[in-house]
Amino acid sequence: MGVRPHRKRMELILMVLIGMAWGVLLSALMKRDHWQYRGDQLKEESSPFPSSHRSFRSPAITTTHPHPDILPAHLFNETRVLCMVMTSPKTHQSRAIHIQRTWGTRCNKLIFMSTKADKQLGSIVLNVREGYSNSWPKTRASLEYVYKHYFHKYDWFLKADDDTYVIMENLRAFLYAYSPKTPVLFGDKFQTHVKEGYTSGGSDYVLSKMALHRLINQGFSNSSICTNRNYGYEDVELGRCLTAVGVETGDSRDEDGLSRFIPISPLHWYSQALLYNTTPDNTNDCCSSTAISFHFNNALEFYMLDYVIYKLRTFGINNVQDLLPSKKSISVTKQSLSTFQTKKMELHKNALNKMISEKNETKPKAETKPKPKS
Repeated sequence: MGVRPHRKRMELILMVLIGMAWGVLLSALMKRDHWQYRGDQLKEESSPFPSSHRSFRSPAITTTHPHPDILPAHLFNETRVLCMVMTSPKTHQSRAIHIQRTWGTRCNKLIFMSTKADKQLGSIVLNVREGYSNSWPKTRASLEYVYKHYFHKYDWFLKADDDTYVIMENLRAFLYAYSPKTPVLFGDKFQTHVKEGYTSGGSDYVLSKMALHRLINQGFSNSSICTNRNYGYEDVELGRCLTAVGVETGDSRDEDGLSRFIPISPLHWYSQALLYNTTPDNTNDCCSSTAISFHFNNALEFYMLDYVIYKLRTFGINNVQDLLPSKKSISVTKQSLSTFQTKKMELHKNALNKMISEKNETKPKAETKPKPKS
C-alpha cells in the first residue's frame, strides 16, 4: 500500500520534468526562428543595391543582399566612391531628388552641395553665390568640405552636376585597375585653356584619394597655385590647380578609343543629319559600350536609363559576366613632374624668405655707442 503513493509522486515529478523539457525546446525553436527572421531583415537593410520596387520616401534605398561572389557587390566594398552632386535650390525637386531615387542609390556615399537646406536631400549648405560664373568657388568649398569630413572613409571622389547620370558599376570596374594612392583625375578631357588639358565639369570627373590630398594641402593652401577669388569656371581653374600639384589627367577611353565620360545625353547624340543620311559604311558608335556617365539629362531620362540598364532584358541574349580589368599604373609625365617640382621649390623658397624676413624684423637693433666728447 505504501508503494503506490511513492510511485504516483515519481510519475508526477517525471511528467513535470518532461513538460519543462518540452517548454525549453519549444522556446529555443521560437528564438531561432526569430533571430533568423531578424538576420534576413538586417541583410536587406544593409544591402548596397537598390530595390526593384522604388521607394520615394527614404534616401537610402536598399534591397536584399546579392550573392557575395557577384562582382558588383565585391566592387562596392573594394572600390569605395563618394558621389558629390552639385545642385541649386531651384533644381532640388526637378533634378536632384531624381538622382537620389535612381543612380545615386548605388554610391557608397551620396551628398548634395547647395546654398539652401533641404531635409529631403540632406543638402550641405555652402556660403557661396549660385551661377555658372561662380562655379569655381562653389566647387572649391565643396571639395574642402568633403576632404574635412569624408577623406579617410573613401577611395575615390566623384563630382557630378544634377543633370548627369552615372553608371556606378562601370565606374567602379574602370577604377578597379588603378590605385587611389596615385595622383590622378579621370573625366572627359578638353585641350583648351590649360596646356596639359582639363576635364569637363559637366559630364563629371573623379579624383583619386591622393589627388584630393594634393589639391587641398598643396593647392588650396597657396593662392599662387589655386586662385581663391570668388568667381571663375570650375573645370578650367581645377585643371590649372591639379596640373600645378602634379596630378595627372588619366585616359578614360576604352580599347577602341571611345569615350566613357559622355558630355551629352544618349538620347541626343544623333543629329537629324545622321539619322537621315546614314550609309552602310558609317558607324553608329558614338560612345563606349562601358560608358560611365552622360550629361544634359532630364528627370524622365534618369528613370528611362535606369529601366534600360537595370531592368530591360532581351530574350536569347546572354548577359555574360564581365571580368575585372588588370591592375594598371599611371606614369607621371616628365613635364608634369617638372611643373610639380618647380612649384614645390617655389613654395619652399617663399617660405624660407618669409622666415628670414620675419626674423630680421623681430631681431633687436644693435645699440650704437655715443662718440666720446673731445
